[in-house]
Amino acid sequence: MLKSYFDKSGQEDQELFTIGAVAASDDVWTDIDRDWNGILRANNPSASYMHMVEAIPLRGEFSPEKGWNDDHISGLINLLLSYLSMPPPQDRYKYCHFSCSLKMNDYRKLRAETYQLDSPADMIATACVRQMSTWYFEHYQGLDYEAHYYFDQGEPFEDIIKAKWDRAKLEGNPKYQWGHIAHIGSAPMRKTPGLQIADMIAWATNRHEVKIPQRFDNFIIGLRNLLPSFWTVIDEQQMRRHYKPLIYHPYENRQF
Repeated sequence: MLKSYFDKSGQEDQELFTIGAVAASDDVWTDIDRDWNGILRANNPSASYMHMVEAIPLRGEFSPEKGWNDDHISGLINLLLSYLSMPPPQDRYKYCHFSCSLKMNDYRKLRAETYQLDSPADMIATACVRQMSTWYFEHYQGLDYEAHYYFDQGEPFEDIIKAKWDRAKLEGNPKYQWGHIAHIGSAPMRKTPGLQIADMIAWATNRHEVKIPQRFDNFIIGLRNLLPSFWTVIDEQQMRRHYKPLIYHPYENRQF
């Protein structure tokens, strides 16, 4: 079984909208779940989960009242990155990171030009599944029989991908990127290391791609280059290649 986890960063009204994902075989997840939770518990101060939007601003689980400061956060993030970057050799090709981002200013520009675009969430969700399928069929060492996709509870991408999956099944001849999927559902982020890793990928991608100097703006470099990874940033040029504007034909002046 292949298990894949998805999470988003950014919003449609911001500069960048991103989905991050991580996939690995079931046996690899058994080790990651145990080790990830062990690192969080053994840290001083300890944490019950990792969530970047809480950790960086020191709130919630990572508030100063619980003993956290910026140095503690940096130390924990580095521990988790070090763990992810050193998988056993036999597991390296059974684990992969993914991200797909959409430049929202480019998207809004083309919409204003009457380009007939899919929704931002639909666009990046589809691209991420395509990336994952490419890895699964062309790079994964030892093909599994089925894939299970998991999203954080209330994540809008779940409904989008599930609808495409259902449509492919109804067609009777599903495209390869949908045919291997056996289950799509949700899981609680605070209890699921895979969703916490996907959150780190999505958050770090947005932090890096907006090109604004800030803390951890190069964190994604380690996540991309120390482990097998696929990523893309959809921009104006790509959208112009794949979509067309609505061309208006005004009525000719006629005499009746």
